[in-house]
Order: sequence, then C-alpha cells, then structure tokens
Amino acid sequence: MKKIIYSLAVVSAALGFSSCEETWDKNPVLDGHTGILQADFLNEPVMGNNDIMLTTENSNGYFHLTCSQPDYGFAAVATYRVQCSLTPDFSDYREIAQDFYNCAEINPLNSEVAAALEYLSDVKTDEDLPLPYQTLYMRLYAFIQQTQETTQYVSNVVSFKGVSVNYLAIWVANQPANLYLRGDMNGWGADPAYQFTTGTEENSWKSDVITIEAGQGFKIADSNWGSVNLGSQDANTVVPGTPFALNNDGGSGNLFVTSDFTGVAYLYLDKGVYTLILDPQ
Repeated sequence: MKKIIYSLAVVSAALGFSSCEETWDKNPVLDGHTGILQADFLNEPVMGNNDIMLTTENSNGYFHLTCSQPDYGFAAVATYRVQCSLTPDFSDYREIAQDFYNCAEINPLNSEVAAALEYLSDVKTDEDLPLPYQTLYMRLYAFIQQTQETTQYVSNVVSFKGVSVNYLAIWVANQPANLYLRGDMNGWGADPAYQFTTGTEENSWKSDVITIEAGQGFKIADSNWGSVNLGSQDANTVVPGTPFALNNDGGSGNLFVTSDFTGVAYLYLDKGVYTLILDPQ
C-alpha cells in the first residue's frame, strides 16, 4: 500500500468517528493483578489499516480516537489518557501526558505519538531514524474521582498497521543544540566553544566551561540570529548563581556581568520563557 504522510487536516478529518456508542460493549471486569477495571469502550480507528509517516511537517496533527460513552451508574466526569505499545499485551507501554474528557475527541498529538514510538523503540539519536513501519497498539486509561477514591479503567486494544517516524521527537541529553552564547568574547559568532548541548531534563541546555569578562556584552541566539535571539528586558546585568529571565526579541539589549565570570551557563525554557543561570566554577 502506498505510504501516506498525514497532515493536520487529513489526520483530524480522516481518522475520526462522528459519534460514540452510548453504553459499554461489555461489563467491566476487574484485573486482580492491577486492581484496574477492564472494559471494551475504545472504538476501532477507521484508518487503522493504513501506513502513517509522522514528520515535523505534520507534528501538530493528531490521531483521532473515540470511545463509547461510559455508564458508571452515577454522575461522573472521566479523564482519559492514551497509552501506546508495540505489543498487544502492553507488557511495555508509554502513556501520553494529555488529558481528554470527551469520548468523541480523544486527540493525542502526532508529536506525542512519535515520541512514544521512539521511546518504545529505544531511539537515542538521529542515526536510529527513520523507524521502520511497525504496528502501533493503543488503548485508553480512564479514571474517575469519587470523593476520596479513584476508579480506574483500561480499554480494549486497537491498532494501527504501520506507523513510522522520520525525525527526532524525543528529548536526548548531551546532543549539540543550535544555541550559542554570542558576544564580545567571540566576535559575536556561533563559536563551538560557546555552543550549548541538551541537558538531562527536557527544555534544558548547558554550555562547557566558558569565560565572560566584565564589560563584555553577550546574548544567546541560534546560528542565524533567527527564531532564538535572547537578551535583556529591563535589567541587563546577570548575577552569577541567580536566575535571569531573558527576552526573546531581536531588538532586546545585550547582557553583561559585573565581574569576570568563568563557569557553566545553564538555559531553561518553561511556558515560553527562557531563563539563564551562570554557575561559577
């Protein structure tokens, strides 16, 4: 079958069902090993027999799943999460950290599915890509909060015949990043000695040991002064050991240190805000 690359519009339209069933397909059964109820409430995806290539271009698309409307016997709002596995028994699986509340709109992002597939396939670097087309299994984990107790369910398993990824969707530590500390100390160039590498935590980066002299201006930017161009907001003096929030604006001012600095620069991104910490060595 011809390999298909799905865009956001194609995935959201083609993978979806228009409605949900009103009741469970069968009564829930308690799994004695996990204490979690099991029931058939996840509908079969209409595109489960097609090959799907996940790319950077369609990373904002999503897999559209639907489930039966649960009848818990009381008024309740269920929270759903999608779990992915490479085996139908889910002996090893990855749960996507997106919460869903509507049975008709279970929409895990392509980028999250890609990351789950890469974790399960033990991808470490770009050299491990592209992944071969392989069957990806999905199920829903649902939980309902009742006063102090939580009732948990897992659904039946559905599958997509062939899913592949051709880009690095996971966070890999100690990889060179397109981020540089650029300033008077290196002619404002993209100097490898001042390049950041990925940190152990997602959206964190660190430099090697660097030196910035007092009075030298600097900023943090990518190699082309492109989408990342981090400078000062109101204040422009970075105090070593103290977090400093940066302004991602090409017109922002240069940064300075009040005295000579030698150490490691750490950069963090949280909720769209970059923060710099200079750690003296």
